[in-house]
Amino acid sequence: MKSVPLLPRLKAHGVATILEKLKSESPSARDSIDRLREYSALKTSASSGGTRADSVAVNITAELRRIAQKAGFPTANTQVARAQFDQDAAIYLGQLEELKTGEALRDDVWAFMTTVLAPDIVAWRFTDKNRERVARFAGGVRNSFQRLWVRGTVLDRRDGHSQRWELIKQLTEDAMVQIFERASIGGNPPFAMAIAEGWLRTSNKVGRGPMEDVMRSATKILRMKNQIIDLGYLTSEELEGVVSDTFNTAARAVIKTEEPELAT
Repeated sequence: MKSVPLLPRLKAHGVATILEKLKSESPSARDSIDRLREYSALKTSASSGGTRADSVAVNITAELRRIAQKAGFPTANTQVARAQFDQDAAIYLGQLEELKTGEALRDDVWAFMTTVLAPDIVAWRFTDKNRERVARFAGGVRNSFQRLWVRGTVLDRRDGHSQRWELIKQLTEDAMVQIFERASIGGNPPFAMAIAEGWLRTSNKVGRGPMEDVMRSATKILRMKNQIIDLGYLTSEELEGVVSDTFNTAARAVIKTEEPELAT
C-alpha cells in the first residue's frame, strides 16, 4: 500500500506570527530549506497515517513560482498576468497526485505553503493591505493557492474531453467567486460544475458584458431553490435543466429582452 505524503501544516497562531514579522519586511524568494528551518517550531504535521513529506510542499511551491514567473512575476503585476497565473496554477494543482488525499482538504496545509514557502507570490498576486490580506495566507476559500486547487479539481472535465480545461480558462474571476466562495455551491462539486457550465453557455449566447449581473442573479435564485429542494439529489440532466432555466430567466431580466431560450 502506497504511503500517504503528510504535508507540513501551519496553525492560525503561526500564520499570525509570520504575518506580523512580514509587516516590517517584504516577502522574498528565499531558499525553501531556510524557511523550513526558520519556522520549524511553528510547523506541525499529522502524527501518523503516512510519511512526513515536507519536500512535496517545497516542490509544489517551486513549480508555482515557475508558473508565476511565466506569467510575469515579479515585475509584471497586471490583471492579465494575475489571471494567467490563476489559470495555469489551477490546472497544475488540479492534476497533482500528491493532492488527491485528505491532506489537500486541510486549511493549515495551504496556510503553510502560502505563508512559509511562497509569501512573495501571494504578495504579488494580492496587493491587499487590509484584513483581506490575512485571508490570502490563512487556509480557506480565499487562500491564494487553495482556491486555485479547488477550481482545478472541481472544474476539471476529465481526461478525454477535447476542452478539458475550458471552464478554468473562460470563467471570469467574478464568476469563480460567486461559485466557490459560497459554501452551498462550492461545497457541492456537481452543483458548482453545473453552474459553471451554465455560465459558459449563457455567456456564449449573450456575450460577457452582462454576465456579472446575470451570474449574481442566477446564483441568488439557485441558492434559494436549493433551500427548498436539495438540488444535489437531482440527476445530472435534471440539474442541468434547472440551471439552464435559471440562467435564461436571469439573462432576460438583465438584458430586458423577450428572446427565445438562451440555453438548452
